[in-house]
Amino acid sequence: MKRAIFVIAALVLVPAALSLSGCSRGAASGGRSTLEIGGSTSVAPAMELLAAAYMEANPSIRINVNGTGSSDGIRNAGALYQIGMTSRDLTPAELGMGLNQQVIAIDGIAVIVHGSSPLRDLSLERIRAIYTGEITDWSEVSDSKSGPIAVVTREEGSGTRGAFEELAGFPGRLRPGAVEGPSTGAVRSAVAGNPNAIGYVSLGSVDASVRAIRVDGIEATVDGVRSGAYRIARPFILLYNDLHPAGKAFLDWVISDGQSIVAGNWIPIN
Repeated sequence: MKRAIFVIAALVLVPAALSLSGCSRGAASGGRSTLEIGGSTSVAPAMELLAAAYMEANPSIRINVNGTGSSDGIRNAGALYQIGMTSRDLTPAELGMGLNQQVIAIDGIAVIVHGSSPLRDLSLERIRAIYTGEITDWSEVSDSKSGPIAVVTREEGSGTRGAFEELAGFPGRLRPGAVEGPSTGAVRSAVAGNPNAIGYVSLGSVDASVRAIRVDGIEATVDGVRSGAYRIARPFILLYNDLHPAGKAFLDWVISDGQSIVAGNWIPIN
C-alpha cells in the first residue's frame, strides 16, 4: 500500500515539476537566459536589430523575435511571450488585461506603389478615396497612368492597418475586394509584383522593390515624421507583465543606448 501511495504521489508531482520547468525556461536555460518576443511584423525589424546588437554585447542571453501580428502580441504578452509587440493602440478590452506599455519608437507608414509607376504624389484625401472605393482607376488621379487600381492592405487586426485607416480617416470603410497581406513583407511583395497596385508599409520596411510616394507633397522620411510634416505615423509599443531580470535589463537598454539603433530607420523616443 505504501508503495502504491508513493507511485501515485510521484505521478502527481512529476507533471507539476515539468510544468514549473516550462514556465522558468523562458527566464534561464543551462545558464543562458532566453527572451521570447512576439507580435507586430512592423515592429519586428526594429526589434531584430536591437536584439542582434544586444546579444552581441551580452552572449549570455538569447532573444527570439517572432513577427506574428499586433493582436497576437497583445494577446500573448506575459504568456507565450515575455514581451509583446504592437504597432496600434490597445482597445478598451485589451487595456483591461493590465499590461505595461513602453513606447520604443515612432514610425511613419509609407504609401507605396510599383517601381514603374509614374505616380509621385497623392493627397491624403485621394488616398482615402482609393481605399474606400470612391476612386477605382489610376486615370482619376494621374495624367500618365490608367488601369484599375489594385488596393493592397493588411489583414484585420493588424496594427499597421488599424493605424493607417485611422490616420487616413476611413476606419471600417475599406473597399470590398482589397487584397489582404498577412505581413509587412506580403504587402510589399504584392505591390512589387503588380504595376497597378498601391499599398502601405512601415517606413523602415521600404526597400528597392517598391517606391514610397509623397503624401500632400511631403516625402515619407524620418525627418518628415520627426517634424510632424508627414502625418501618417504611429508608435511602436512593447507590452509586458513581470519581466525576469534579463528581460528588464534588455528593455532598459532598448529605451536608453538602444535608441541609437532605432534612429537609423525610425524616430527615437529621446
